[in-house]
Amino acid sequence: MRDSKTARRLEAAVRSVVEETPAPTTDALLREDLLPVAHGWLLLCLLRQLSRQRWMMRMVKERITGRGLDEDEGDVPGYAGWKYCFHGIGCYFEGPGELIDMDFLDEEGATIDAYFFAQRILSLTEPALPESRLLALLPGASLMVDAIDDLRAGGLFGRPELANAFRLPPELEALAEVAESLDLSSDEATTRCLAHLRDFEALATRPAGEVFQVKAEAMRRSRRDWLLAHAGTPGSAEEALAALQGLSTDEEQVRACVRIIEGPVSSATGDAVKRLDALPGAAGSEAVLRLALQRLSPSEHHPYSMHAAAKYLLARDIERERVLAAMLAFARVNPVKGYGGNPFIGDFALLALEYAHEHARELVRLALRSSVPASRQRVAAVLFVIDRPWCHHELAAALQESDREPGALMLAVALSRSQSDLARAMASRWHRAHPLPPSEGPGFTWAEVEDANASGWFDVEVEKAREWVARAAPRLPETLP
Repeated sequence: MRDSKTARRLEAAVRSVVEETPAPTTDALLREDLLPVAHGWLLLCLLRQLSRQRWMMRMVKERITGRGLDEDEGDVPGYAGWKYCFHGIGCYFEGPGELIDMDFLDEEGATIDAYFFAQRILSLTEPALPESRLLALLPGASLMVDAIDDLRAGGLFGRPELANAFRLPPELEALAEVAESLDLSSDEATTRCLAHLRDFEALATRPAGEVFQVKAEAMRRSRRDWLLAHAGTPGSAEEALAALQGLSTDEEQVRACVRIIEGPVSSATGDAVKRLDALPGAAGSEAVLRLALQRLSPSEHHPYSMHAAAKYLLARDIERERVLAAMLAFARVNPVKGYGGNPFIGDFALLALEYAHEHARELVRLALRSSVPASRQRVAAVLFVIDRPWCHHELAAALQESDREPGALMLAVALSRSQSDLARAMASRWHRAHPLPPSEGPGFTWAEVEDANASGWFDVEVEKAREWVARAAPRLPETLP
């Protein structure tokens, strides 16, 4: 949907919803061409977003800055359960079942950031009809942002000063409060709304909705085509491929994934391989094998696609030795172009623990000594959960080589919580040898922040590690060669 005529039809449909115009007749609906229904719900939700942003702006002016509160975060006075936090040029409010975030780009709070909008929709614990249908049709932030780009291309929004920020036209802004206060809870109001937005999929599930089945199927095909068009786009591929599950057969999904895999290498390539990996069997394996052995270069490409390809192929025992050689070439790159280290060394280490025990010790050691804190944390948490003597040995050896660089403290936390008396003693000795440096000047140093939060951060990593270990347990080694 990128033409102005369709955009104006969508605008008229949304106006009819907000103004509670009587619904069109069944005969009229059946005669009409389809509308991109997800975009209609999106436009209605954008009106409702504007109302929420205006409310938040009033609260900031009246209850926070207007009362002279100078704390960067705290409770919103007079609104139980709501908290605020200023950031950069904006602020976010988090309350019961909703998170509203915005930058202060105008005095009224009328400028909408596409990603902040999507974040709010995804945060809703009890979405109303418009937001519920939007989530069903566009189940992901990047898909919502792509659809907003369609509306912009159709001429509904002016040229933005910032890439992801825009304002609705004044005539639509005037409808925002009414759109937010709509009561769509009754069957009559719901049916009227579905009819105005031409949501034939939903209409077909309502009483006497069988007359809309043909239109509903056409709508599903249209939605599938839109998702397929976005399945090869970096940043949108993972969500688009996931959304296609209910709209296409496994065979159609395989064809879509293979087409992406055989196209230009990007993050979409890895997303497509991951989607294939979730399907039963080995359909598409030839394309994945060509990708891993012929098309990916460790000096040129990000390791994400190689990790996805290696996981797919090793799990199916396809060309194991050649795939391992290709995977190791990527795992040993340090640093990866554009990074301070190898952002996937932790992922490669866990892959080796599952499928390549003969290389696991090397990759685990690289991960525990990585300059990427997230890699050290992830592997340290997994070794803590596995909790075998070789795990204690590797953690202790890496810790003894570490100063207080970012990520090292997680190794000490892992050892200090071990069931091994020796491991706990080694953690205590390291702490004594590496005390927290004295603070200099105002504010907090990174070492102070990490020291205060390491235990909580480790708890988060351990929960994720437990899930991984439970899934991989049958393939994990008792010891390492």
